[in-house]
Amino acid sequence: MPRVFVYDGREYPDPDPNMPVEKVRQTMATLMPELANAETKTDKRGNDDVFIFEKRVGTKG
Repeated sequence: MPRVFVYDGREYPDPDPNMPVEKVRQTMATLMPELANAETKTDKRGNDDVFIFEKRVGTKG
């Protein structure tokens, strides 16, 4: 099943189908540092597995 990664409304292709989702997120975080602490949600779209990265909402203080 093809995988699609979504962050901030944009879709990104799967860099390596054998790479675990967590590793993909870490790799993408090198270009988008906010992904380092992002949450991952899973969805289905037809035959595709969709992984949605969302920023964690927190408070500073």
